[in-house]
Amino acid sequence: MSLTVRHHAVTGALLRLAMVGAGLVVGTACANQALPPGGPQDFVPPNIVKITPENNSVTGKPGQVTIRFDEVISETPKGARDLSELVFISPKSGAPRVDWDRTSIQIRPSKGWRPNTVYTVQLKGGVQDLYNNSIDTTLRVVFSTGQPIPQTVLKGVVFDWMEGKGLKGGVIEAVSSDTTLVYQAVADSSGRFELRSIPIGPYLVRAYGDRNNNKDLEPLEMWDTVRVTLTGSAEAEFYAFARDTVGLRIQTIEPQDSNRVLKVTFDKPYAVNQFFVTEGAILTRLPDSARVAVSRVQTAVQRAAFDSVIIKRKADSVAAEAAKADTLTGAARARRDSIALVRRTDSLAAADRAKREAARVAARQRGGRAAPVDTTPPPKMNRPKVYNEAYIMLDTALLPGRTYRLQMTGVSSLSNILKSPARNFTLPRVKVDSTAKDSTRAKRDSTKPPGTR
Repeated sequence: MSLTVRHHAVTGALLRLAMVGAGLVVGTACANQALPPGGPQDFVPPNIVKITPENNSVTGKPGQVTIRFDEVISETPKGARDLSELVFISPKSGAPRVDWDRTSIQIRPSKGWRPNTVYTVQLKGGVQDLYNNSIDTTLRVVFSTGQPIPQTVLKGVVFDWMEGKGLKGGVIEAVSSDTTLVYQAVADSSGRFELRSIPIGPYLVRAYGDRNNNKDLEPLEMWDTVRVTLTGSAEAEFYAFARDTVGLRIQTIEPQDSNRVLKVTFDKPYAVNQFFVTEGAILTRLPDSARVAVSRVQTAVQRAAFDSVIIKRKADSVAAEAAKADTLTGAARARRDSIALVRRTDSLAAADRAKREAARVAARQRGGRAAPVDTTPPPKMNRPKVYNEAYIMLDTALLPGRTYRLQMTGVSSLSNILKSPARNFTLPRVKVDSTAKDSTRAKRDSTKPPGTR
């Protein structure tokens, strides 16, 4: 073989190896999820283009529910470990199976579809594309494997009673008295929910905060229950809180107002009708157990009302002093007030214009498709808010660096568990700045002759 022929043979072999290596690289790249190379950055969340089976359709047993998007979605959703945590199948039938296929997901129950059953598949917000643009709304599709779909709805709100606002992502379950089926839904970001197309009849409905996203109520999670008879449409409110048989414990004790007030924080809310009496707060100094006089004990609501009275008195005093110093005539005062009103109105209008312009700019950055603005006001509770703080007013200030013991008697939890919790606490010592110069000693020493002490 000549040198030229040998050179071409070697070159061809190297080219073949390079092509094989390139193919392996391409194959590996296709198997991995990554950002698309080049092109303008995407600011638009994925859009759903098709759902199979169709909503409100009556069909046989489907192999799966398929949701198809207009772009590649991420296998890792926003705020969850995987896509299965976003999926709720009602009635419950074990953990849902969710498969990812780049631009679509396939959903099926682990125990299969039942015949003659109306199903609701709900997809929580959190599906996102490779640029982390997420869908924040909830998707719901209803279909039947045989029987007609009832036009029923149970809707309402689940509240986090302690926080005084809707419980985002709260799970709602309706259990019929004559069946083992459990119908399930998930609340939106404001705590509102809808449980649709379930059979008519009485239900025990419970709502809970699913902290670990396993779609089951755990012992330490907050919950509430309501009995509902569904004939067509019904509404329900849930006030979820953590229940136990231990009762309240004192979590922290914080001195305020120059050590003359103690803010006591319990680990859970106390009962709505809780009333603290002065004799129920026993404060002793350690180690001699000397009693410290308590003048008043207030709930958080009483303390807020007390503070508002003090603030109003100060404001009235300032206004009275200002009125004395105001030498303007009635006409001049009216003109001044009208100018101030016009300035406030102009300021609010300018802020509103700036907000709308910022929304338009954000829409242009997302490709011209403006995100819908939810103008629905947040839900309001029909029960009073609950608290876990109490305030103890003292006759004398506590001493820094000393240890005390506080016992609160007759404290009732929301679960009606009556306890007398106690806790020791030590007031911090007053810090002394060791770097400060003693000016008195400097002056005293300056009068002595040099070399003397």
